[in-house]
Amino acid sequence: MKTKAILVICICTFFSLTAHAQYWSVWHKTGNNALGLSSDEKWAFFIQKNDAGIDNIYKVELKTNTVSPVTNFMERPVLSGIVLFGKPAVVYARASTAKGDDIHLYRINVTTTDPPVDFTPKEGPSTRKILGMAANGSYVYYLADRGPGSKTDTYRYDAAQYITELAFANDKDFETLCWSKDQTHLLLRDPKLGVVYNYSIETTDKQKLDLPFAGDELKTAFYDPPNTSIYMINKGNQLTKSKITSAGTSDVETGPNWAGVMNANLSLNAKYFHLVMDKSEKVLDNSSRAFVEIPAGAYDEVVGPKELSVLYVMNDGVAKKLYLYDIAKKAAKELAVIK
Repeated sequence: MKTKAILVICICTFFSLTAHAQYWSVWHKTGNNALGLSSDEKWAFFIQKNDAGIDNIYKVELKTNTVSPVTNFMERPVLSGIVLFGKPAVVYARASTAKGDDIHLYRINVTTTDPPVDFTPKEGPSTRKILGMAANGSYVYYLADRGPGSKTDTYRYDAAQYITELAFANDKDFETLCWSKDQTHLLLRDPKLGVVYNYSIETTDKQKLDLPFAGDELKTAFYDPPNTSIYMINKGNQLTKSKITSAGTSDVETGPNWAGVMNANLSLNAKYFHLVMDKSEKVLDNSSRAFVEIPAGAYDEVVGPKELSVLYVMNDGVAKKLYLYDIAKKAAKELAVIK
């Protein structure tokens, strides 16, 4: 299927190479156990309950299958987390008080016994949510409101300089969809109008993008790594791709196994699509457009940074378990029983 459409060309450098499970765009996970692999793929990180019944972060050494805790809170569970690239650390979200109305973000070194560092700006109670990590691992993007009933802004934590910056002050109800490889722009969507904008973090200018799907038809959109195309998912759960040309026109194309897609993301070097379908998760080879043969029933999937394996969770009817699937060998290895 091909349809002509006019696109506004962004005069900026967008994506190239990227990082973790939320590399190219905001990722809405289907589970909250598998966090991902370290950049050297020596450890896998996941969330499970400790002896007190509280969700905490654990790591498993892939060579020995040795499981050890990264955190061990006796109250107020870890809500979510993301594994940093190039540094043995994890960023996670957790309520700072028993009331639970103030979610803070913390960074913890996974190879030492140093206490976690709270890098949250102290500006009163706020609900914060991790969105994903920048292409080179330099930033962790997250949402934060200004209290009940307020707008939700987009922030980013500089993983190298240990500082927090405001990336987008939300004057309406815009949604952040993704960020540029050079970390100068965000892709925003007005959910009421379905309009998508290219937003400059430096100048705060918004440039409207004329996409083939708009209004109620468009569910989400994100750029491919070299910013030569844009991926879109419409309300009919059809994944499409529009190639941006110098003339400002694009063919809207669909690919094999692109139907029934509710959400999508790309692996580190865009070798694979991670697709959320109606009742399953799939990993799709971006070249052959064939599905990776991960065991049926797998969910909470994370493609490894080297794109050689997939971390996933499966419930065998008796217990929930963490597995690592070797794509080349077509074999799965059990890593841990999740409590």
